[in-house]
Amino acid sequence: MTDTRAQSPLDFAIAMGIFLVAVTFVFTFIPSLTAPFVEGNQDRSATADRVASHLAEGALGDPTDPFVVNETCATVFFDASTDDGDIPSGCGYSGDDTDERVGVDGDRLRVNVTVEQVDPDASRDARFRTVCHDDTHGVVHEANGSTGCDVRYTVGDEPSDSSSIVVARRVVTIPGCSFGVRSCDAIMKVRVW
Repeated sequence: MTDTRAQSPLDFAIAMGIFLVAVTFVFTFIPSLTAPFVEGNQDRSATADRVASHLAEGALGDPTDPFVVNETCATVFFDASTDDGDIPSGCGYSGDDTDERVGVDGDRLRVNVTVEQVDPDASRDARFRTVCHDDTHGVVHEANGSTGCDVRYTVGDEPSDSSSIVVARRVVTIPGCSFGVRSCDAIMKVRVW
């Protein structure tokens, strides 16, 4: 006879109890581990980021010069009355409506794209001004009193206050703009809900 013995049921019960307490602790106090499998905003977040990158890095301009918006491509993109046949060559999008141009299933997700100019000297409420195109003056912002807006650089429905909205932003440059403030930099905001 030897002095060794097999595992007793008491040893097994203690080990399993410690294991179950550790697993319960992890799933209870570290919810970020289960968040990708529970929350539903991942597809919206990925879509907003993809659309913003696609537009800023080449669809609205030349892919070899990313984050620089071509005035002609942008004006046609944001003009709701244009269709696929009106898109100039060199623009990186196609389709008759916004959903087709950004590659989003409009039955499942809603998209709004807006380009805003930031005026650091304006009051907090008036700091963000939607960029627009005036046939006489080119790219301006909508608060510029001396010009009008023929095409506002915003497309898509406005989200409601009750919607869960995911926003992606990109800083872009618009050459030849006449904002009347310090620079021609603007923020392209893509909202998905």
